[in-house]
Amino acid sequence: MLVPSGALSPLQQHLLQELDLGDLPLPEQAPESYLARDLDTDEVQDALPALVWAGLVERRGGDLGSLALTPLGAAALRTAECDELTARLSAVVSFSETVSTGAAPRPAGLALRRLAEGTWSLEQAKSYVRTGETGTDGS
Repeated sequence: MLVPSGALSPLQQHLLQELDLGDLPLPEQAPESYLARDLDTDEVQDALPALVWAGLVERRGGDLGSLALTPLGAAALRTAECDELTARLSAVVSFSETVSTGAAPRPAGLALRRLAEGTWSLEQAKSYVRTGETGTDGS
């Protein structure tokens, strides 16, 4: 089976994270299972053929069966999570340069926390330290 290249979409990553916790019934059999996980069943059904073809997800038990994460899917999920954390750590390191230029401790601390959590981008954190606003509606 081919090793998938490229990044997972947010939907694909969310679905793989849910499948990492355990198998799910097929979307058409139990849409409430997906709604409870904040997943749109139509979007999941549209994404499934590519995930199955890539070997990240498998159908078990036929039409009344379930979806399961494959070992390749688990590896792709871990890679995506690692890439996300690497990008976040890189942003924190870049932000440290902003803090070292004499930013006020309280705004810098909040911005650093939000940046490390992944709530804000590097640009939003820098903007908050400079202006007190993130430059978006979420300031």
